[in-house]
Amino acid sequence: MATIGFKFGPQVVESYRRLSYTAWHALAEFIDNSTQAYLNNRQALDPILAAHGEKLYVRIAYERENGGLLRIVDNSSGMSFAELEIAMEVARPPANPLGRSRYGLGMKTASCWLGDYWTIRTKRYDEQIEHIVNVDVNQIAKGNLTLPYHSVSVSDDSHYTIIEISQLHHKFHGRILGKIKEFLQSMYRTDLSSGLVELDSEEHLYSGII
Repeated sequence: MATIGFKFGPQVVESYRRLSYTAWHALAEFIDNSTQAYLNNRQALDPILAAHGEKLYVRIAYERENGGLLRIVDNSSGMSFAELEIAMEVARPPANPLGRSRYGLGMKTASCWLGDYWTIRTKRYDEQIEHIVNVDVNQIAKGNLTLPYHSVSVSDDSHYTIIEISQLHHKFHGRILGKIKEFLQSMYRTDLSSGLVELDSEEHLYSGII
Protein backbone atom coordinates (compact mmCIF):
# COMPACT_ATOMS: atom_id res chain seq x y z
CA MET A 1 0.00 0.00 0.00
CA ALA A 2 1.29 3.47 -0.87
CA THR A 3 1.65 6.07 1.87
CA ILE A 4 1.75 9.82 2.36
CA GLY A 5 3.89 11.36 5.11
CA PHE A 6 2.27 13.56 7.76
CA LYS A 7 5.01 16.16 8.04
CA PHE A 8 5.06 17.70 11.49
CA GLY A 9 5.85 16.78 15.08
CA PRO A 10 3.37 14.43 16.75
CA GLN A 11 2.89 16.61 19.82
CA VAL A 12 1.36 19.38 17.73
CA VAL A 13 -1.89 17.54 17.02
CA GLU A 14 -2.66 17.19 20.72
CA SER A 15 -2.47 20.95 21.16
CA TYR A 16 -4.87 21.47 18.24
CA ARG A 17 -7.64 19.80 20.22
CA ARG A 18 -7.42 22.61 22.77
CA LEU A 19 -7.53 25.53 20.36
CA SER A 20 -9.99 28.30 21.13
CA TYR A 21 -12.22 27.53 18.16
CA THR A 22 -15.95 27.73 17.72
CA ALA A 23 -17.72 25.20 15.52
CA TRP A 24 -18.52 27.86 12.91
CA HIS A 25 -14.94 29.11 12.75
CA ALA A 26 -13.66 25.54 12.40
CA LEU A 27 -16.09 24.83 9.56
CA ALA A 28 -15.25 28.15 7.93
CA GLU A 29 -11.71 26.83 7.41
CA PHE A 30 -13.08 24.24 4.99
CA ILE A 31 -15.24 26.78 3.18
CA ASP A 32 -12.22 29.07 2.81
CA ASN A 33 -10.22 26.23 1.28
CA SER A 34 -13.01 25.29 -1.12
CA THR A 35 -13.70 28.83 -2.30
CA GLN A 36 -10.01 29.69 -2.64
CA ALA A 37 -9.36 26.53 -4.67
CA TYR A 38 -12.22 27.59 -6.95
CA LEU A 39 -10.86 31.13 -7.30
CA ASN A 40 -7.40 29.76 -8.11
CA ASN A 41 -8.87 27.63 -10.93
CA ARG A 42 -11.90 29.68 -11.90
CA GLN A 43 -11.05 30.05 -15.57
CA ALA A 44 -10.95 26.28 -16.05
CA LEU A 45 -13.80 25.42 -13.67
CA ASP A 46 -16.49 27.85 -14.82
CA PRO A 47 -17.08 26.16 -18.21
CA ILE A 48 -17.16 22.73 -16.55
CA LEU A 49 -19.65 23.86 -13.91
CA ALA A 50 -21.79 25.61 -16.51
CA ALA A 51 -21.91 22.48 -18.66
CA HIS A 52 -23.41 20.60 -15.71
CA GLY A 53 -25.72 23.43 -14.69
CA GLU A 54 -23.88 23.86 -11.39
CA LYS A 55 -22.30 26.55 -9.29
CA LEU A 56 -19.62 26.10 -6.69
CA TYR A 57 -21.13 24.53 -3.58
CA VAL A 58 -20.00 23.46 -0.14
CA ARG A 59 -22.24 21.01 1.75
CA ILE A 60 -21.69 20.25 5.41
CA ALA A 61 -23.60 17.30 6.86
CA TYR A 62 -23.74 16.23 10.48
CA GLU A 63 -24.88 12.74 11.47
CA ARG A 64 -25.52 12.19 15.17
CA GLU A 65 -25.50 8.38 15.09
CA ASN A 66 -22.55 6.20 16.13
CA GLY A 67 -20.64 8.92 17.91
CA GLY A 68 -21.23 11.54 15.25
CA LEU A 69 -19.83 12.25 11.81
CA LEU A 70 -19.15 15.48 9.95
CA ARG A 71 -18.96 15.39 6.17
CA ILE A 72 -17.79 18.38 4.12
CA VAL A 73 -18.32 18.04 0.37
CA ASP A 74 -17.46 20.53 -2.35
CA ASN A 75 -17.35 20.59 -6.13
CA SER A 76 -14.32 22.86 -6.27
CA SER A 77 -11.13 22.03 -8.16
CA GLY A 78 -10.14 18.93 -6.19
CA MET A 79 -6.51 18.07 -5.46
CA SER A 80 -3.77 16.26 -7.31
CA PHE A 81 -1.47 13.92 -5.38
CA ALA A 82 1.13 16.69 -5.09
CA GLU A 83 -1.49 19.13 -3.80
CA LEU A 84 -2.73 16.58 -1.29
CA GLU A 85 0.82 16.08 -0.03
CA ILE A 86 1.13 19.83 0.47
CA ALA A 87 -2.24 19.91 2.24
CA MET A 88 -0.85 17.42 4.76
CA GLU A 89 2.07 19.69 5.63
CA VAL A 90 1.50 22.04 8.55
CA ALA A 91 2.40 25.73 8.26
CA ARG A 92 3.50 25.47 4.63
CA PRO A 93 2.21 28.65 2.97
CA PRO A 94 -0.11 28.05 0.02
CA ALA A 95 0.88 28.92 -3.53
CA ASN A 96 -1.32 32.03 -3.34
CA PRO A 97 -0.25 33.83 -0.12
CA LEU A 98 -2.84 36.57 -0.63
CA GLY A 99 -5.79 34.17 -0.69
CA ARG A 100 -8.12 32.98 2.03
CA SER A 101 -5.91 30.12 3.23
CA ARG A 102 -2.77 32.04 4.09
CA TYR A 103 -0.89 30.00 6.65
CA GLY A 104 -1.25 26.34 5.72
CA LEU A 105 -2.95 25.51 9.03
CA GLY A 106 -6.71 25.71 8.55
CA MET A 107 -7.81 22.24 7.45
CA LYS A 108 -5.47 20.42 9.83
CA THR A 109 -6.19 22.51 12.89
CA ALA A 110 -9.94 22.52 12.29
CA SER A 111 -10.07 18.77 11.64
CA CYS A 112 -8.02 17.98 14.77
CA TRP A 113 -10.25 20.26 16.85
CA LEU A 114 -13.37 18.58 15.49
CA GLY A 115 -12.40 14.91 15.72
CA ASP A 116 -9.72 12.23 15.97
CA TYR A 117 -10.23 10.39 12.69
CA TRP A 118 -10.65 11.84 9.22
CA THR A 119 -10.76 10.62 5.66
CA ILE A 120 -10.05 12.81 2.65
CA ARG A 121 -11.22 11.80 -0.83
CA THR A 122 -10.44 14.17 -3.67
CA LYS A 123 -10.38 14.24 -7.46
CA ARG A 124 -8.96 17.10 -9.47
CA TYR A 125 -10.98 18.41 -12.43
CA ASP A 126 -8.26 17.66 -14.99
CA GLU A 127 -7.35 14.18 -13.72
CA GLN A 128 -9.08 10.79 -13.65
CA ILE A 129 -7.71 9.65 -10.29
CA GLU A 130 -9.37 9.84 -6.89
CA HIS A 131 -6.91 10.12 -4.00
CA ILE A 132 -7.89 8.79 -0.56
CA VAL A 133 -5.95 9.36 2.65
CA ASN A 134 -6.87 8.44 6.23
CA VAL A 135 -5.72 10.41 9.26
CA ASP A 136 -5.79 8.89 12.77
CA VAL A 137 -4.87 11.72 15.13
CA ASN A 138 -4.22 9.40 18.07
CA GLN A 139 -1.70 7.41 16.03
CA ILE A 140 0.01 10.60 14.90
CA ALA A 141 0.26 11.77 18.51
CA LYS A 142 2.11 8.52 19.25
CA GLY A 143 4.63 9.30 16.52
CA ASN A 144 3.15 7.24 13.67
CA LEU A 145 3.37 9.90 10.97
CA THR A 146 2.80 7.73 7.90
CA LEU A 147 -0.74 8.00 6.59
CA PRO A 148 -2.48 5.18 4.69
CA TYR A 149 -3.11 6.29 1.12
CA HIS A 150 -4.55 4.72 -2.00
CA SER A 151 -6.03 5.85 -5.28
CA VAL A 152 -8.71 4.65 -7.67
CA SER A 153 -9.39 5.40 -11.32
CA VAL A 154 -12.43 7.55 -12.06
CA SER A 155 -13.58 7.69 -15.66
CA ASP A 156 -15.85 10.77 -15.49
CA ASP A 157 -15.13 14.50 -15.41
CA SER A 158 -16.15 15.02 -11.78
CA HIS A 159 -14.15 17.21 -9.40
CA TYR A 160 -14.55 17.27 -5.65
CA THR A 161 -13.13 17.01 -2.18
CA ILE A 162 -14.95 15.00 0.48
CA ILE A 163 -13.75 15.19 4.08
CA GLU A 164 -15.32 12.96 6.73
CA ILE A 165 -14.46 13.52 10.39
CA SER A 166 -15.46 11.02 13.08
CA GLN A 167 -14.63 10.32 16.73
CA LEU A 168 -15.87 13.86 17.29
CA HIS A 169 -14.88 15.92 20.32
CA HIS A 170 -18.09 17.97 20.24
CA LYS A 171 -21.79 17.23 19.88
CA PHE A 172 -23.97 19.57 17.87
CA HIS A 173 -27.56 19.95 19.01
CA GLY A 174 -30.38 22.07 17.60
CA ARG A 175 -29.33 25.38 19.14
CA ILE A 176 -25.69 24.97 18.11
CA LEU A 177 -26.68 23.89 14.60
CA GLY A 178 -28.77 27.03 14.34
CA LYS A 179 -25.86 29.20 15.45
CA ILE A 180 -23.52 27.48 12.99
CA LYS A 181 -25.88 28.22 10.12
CA GLU A 182 -26.42 31.80 11.27
CA PHE A 183 -22.73 32.59 11.64
CA LEU A 184 -21.67 30.91 8.39
CA GLN A 185 -24.34 32.80 6.47
CA SER A 186 -23.10 36.04 8.02
CA MET A 187 -19.42 35.27 7.43
CA TYR A 188 -20.03 34.40 3.77
CA ARG A 189 -22.85 36.83 3.04
CA THR A 190 -20.84 38.53 0.27
CA ASP A 191 -20.03 35.21 -1.39
CA LEU A 192 -23.64 34.06 -1.07
CA SER A 193 -25.18 37.27 -2.37
CA SER A 194 -22.77 37.41 -5.32
CA GLY A 195 -23.47 33.80 -6.24
CA LEU A 196 -19.86 32.74 -5.73
CA VAL A 197 -20.83 29.76 -3.58
CA GLU A 198 -23.96 27.87 -2.54
CA LEU A 199 -24.44 26.60 1.01
CA ASP A 200 -27.31 24.29 1.90
CA SER A 201 -30.68 25.84 2.57
CA GLU A 202 -32.43 26.04 5.93
CA GLU A 203 -34.75 23.10 5.40
CA HIS A 204 -31.76 20.77 5.54
CA LEU A 205 -30.31 22.18 8.75
CA TYR A 206 -32.31 20.31 11.34
CA SER A 207 -32.39 17.09 9.35
CA GLY A 208 -28.65 16.94 9.76
CA ILE A 209 -27.17 19.05 6.98
CA ILE A 210 -25.73 22.40 7.96
